[in-house]
Amino acid sequence: MKLILMGCEYAGKRTLGVEISKWWHKKNNTEFTPPPSIDYHDHFTVPWVVHAIGHEYHKEESEKKILDLNPGLLEHFQRYQTDYHMQDGFVAEGEDHWCIDWYYSDAVYAPLYYGFGRPGEYADRWAGVHHYEEIVMNKMPDMILVHVKASLDKIKERVIAGESLFPERHEGSLMKLQDVDYILARFQTLYDQSIIKNKFEIDTSSDTVNDSISEFVKNVEPIL
Repeated sequence: MKLILMGCEYAGKRTLGVEISKWWHKKNNTEFTPPPSIDYHDHFTVPWVVHAIGHEYHKEESEKKILDLNPGLLEHFQRYQTDYHMQDGFVAEGEDHWCIDWYYSDAVYAPLYYGFGRPGEYADRWAGVHHYEEIVMNKMPDMILVHVKASLDKIKERVIAGESLFPERHEGSLMKLQDVDYILARFQTLYDQSIIKNKFEIDTSSDTVNDSISEFVKNVEPIL
């Protein structure tokens, strides 16, 4: 299965992602390894740019020092991260390739917080999304895009309360509370205009985790 979960922080992507992993491993009679292990590439949003497993020896230090990079170097690094995961070893037919936010993250957060990728600039990240989606559709026409979202009030409530099953995933977050409305709108626009054919949304505003995974399975089964 080829899968991208995208959406605002605190929408519940990591939480849903773990439940998807449990379901997928059970469906395929393979072993599920619980967190901190993760089946996804979830290292595209600054400062969380280091894969969870296999890099423990430098993860904490690297994710602090990434913030010291000037915008030009950070742009290079983020572009490397995005392009690297387009390689044939990741996208080959029959191979699972699961990402959280991937190139969508930079499109939303880079112009706000990273100092690069603004409209009209070199490496305009918003314009770049269409380029990357064309590559995805060419290499992985079976890709599934899931927009995980929640209402403005619910996201703000979770941010203020620190409500997350994975609080470490939000430590050092650059997202500002006053920007949440804008960020939600940007992710919604990216989803609405996406050329990925297999796509659907899951709203976690009032759903339980069980509700969300049930909704995912209901939508994804006809695609597989």
